[in-house]
Amino acid sequence: MNRKEFLLSMMALGGTALASSANISRWDEVADRMIAEGIEDSRKGRRKIDPTKAVLMSDIHICGELVDGVSKHYPYNPTSLKLRIAEILSMRRLPAHVLVFGDVAWDYGLEEDYRYAFQLLQELTEAGIRVTLALGNHDRRAPFLSVFPEYAKTSPVEGRVVSIVEMPHVDIVLLDSLAELPDLKLRQSTTVSGEINQAQIDWLQEFLKGRTRPVILGAHHPLVEMKNLEGAIANAPSVVGYVFGHTHLWDKSVRIIRPRKGIHMVPTVGLPATFYGDIGFAVLRSTPEAATIEYSSKGFWWPQPMDNPPQAWISRAEDLSHEECKFLLNIPNP
Repeated sequence: MNRKEFLLSMMALGGTALASSANISRWDEVADRMIAEGIEDSRKGRRKIDPTKAVLMSDIHICGELVDGVSKHYPYNPTSLKLRIAEILSMRRLPAHVLVFGDVAWDYGLEEDYRYAFQLLQELTEAGIRVTLALGNHDRRAPFLSVFPEYAKTSPVEGRVVSIVEMPHVDIVLLDSLAELPDLKLRQSTTVSGEINQAQIDWLQEFLKGRTRPVILGAHHPLVEMKNLEGAIANAPSVVGYVFGHTHLWDKSVRIIRPRKGIHMVPTVGLPATFYGDIGFAVLRSTPEAATIEYSSKGFWWPQPMDNPPQAWISRAEDLSHEECKFLLNIPNP
């Protein structure tokens, strides 16, 4: 199967053919081959990096507990992620960045989850793509930092995983919305809702003060859940949009924030997952005027894929096949 046949088959299947163990094995083999080809192409210069392009993903939920090399929980999920990675590496021009907006781990944020996620995502790094991760409610900071210690060194907020991704026309700031309960035991759930702690709010307000370069904010949880974050950006015209995960659904909306004078319209985008719900990723392309986020729909399933999906699932994927959202980058005068 060549690259074109692979992409056409994925469009036709919408990822729903992952349901059986035989199909998982087959698509693992296909994805591995396409990933290897993509990495080789990038090393030989056949695929260039586009600095104005980024892929936005969320809710990859990787389970690192392996039985005979297969995830003990949600065995189709690593294969779903590998197929997404293969699709990214098949792009004519590779993105400079891949951003994952939280819930990297499958449920309880185990260290082995992050080790397996690192192994899978390393394929992107080997192709010259910078991968940046955020934390969601299924993640845990200590196990995450044991596998990705560089985040503790680069985060501008102590004790939180905060990242700044610089692109030619816009910066993306990924905040840490994990509300991790104290003294959590192994395999104990934390609160599902998100929060931005005061240290992040203080840092963000200072970061945005007098800023003339546009910023896209992001975190795992929707903006509507975090009123203190809305308050922090009410008088920050440089914030041109907000991106989140958590719901596993493509969700294009706008938040109307009322500062002291006028209103601040902040367009928001909820990202698909690779786990369940809307399946796929979004591609951000920037120009000096706007950042356009286009949804790349790869199917829909809930809570797991089926060999013969209901028509409603197929219709959902078809309805979203041409979805996009635009963040204007021209910052209004204060």
